[in-house]
Amino acid sequence: MDRQELRLQVAEVAGTWIAAMAVVIGGLFGVFQYLEHKSAVRVDRTMAFVERYHSDGLLLEARLKISDSMKLGVVEINKVLTDPNIKPEQLSQKYNEEVTKLIEKDDLFASLEQILTFYEQIILCRELLLCDPAIAEQFFDTDGRAFIRTFYPYVCTIRKQWNNPEKFKRVMAFYVQKSDELC
Repeated sequence: MDRQELRLQVAEVAGTWIAAMAVVIGGLFGVFQYLEHKSAVRVDRTMAFVERYHSDGLLLEARLKISDSMKLGVVEINKVLTDPNIKPEQLSQKYNEEVTKLIEKDDLFASLEQILTFYEQIILCRELLLCDPAIAEQFFDTDGRAFIRTFYPYVCTIRKQWNNPEKFKRVMAFYVQKSDELC
């Protein structure tokens, strides 16, 4: 084999390696671009939930109705929570009764259903990896935990009325540890 043939073989091997490296690098770049696009889509979906939470007419109306009701009802709820005559084992029952009374008095059933359904949707979006979990956490988890901890008696009541222990199970389990013990 002479020098010319050796150079041709080296060039052929080098060309093959360079082509293979270009394919691998191009593939990695393509995967990176795909993952970046997928991440951007998750952020967009999550921000659509944020926009809906803050500007959707029915959802906003439901949140305002619940907030207005709580402004007036929190005094009665706090009386129950701070009453020294109520034994600790009776406190949960008394709290449930007071919240249920408030819900019935102010007719909050439809508003609570809307908010609970919204939280269930954003949780499902996160579980299916369709939404960005970090963004969803920042925008919804603090409110969601407070909301569920305040209005879990409603969930317990409709579970009993409808004979459906699974109603809003995803929301309860996500926002309250040991949520099965609440109802």
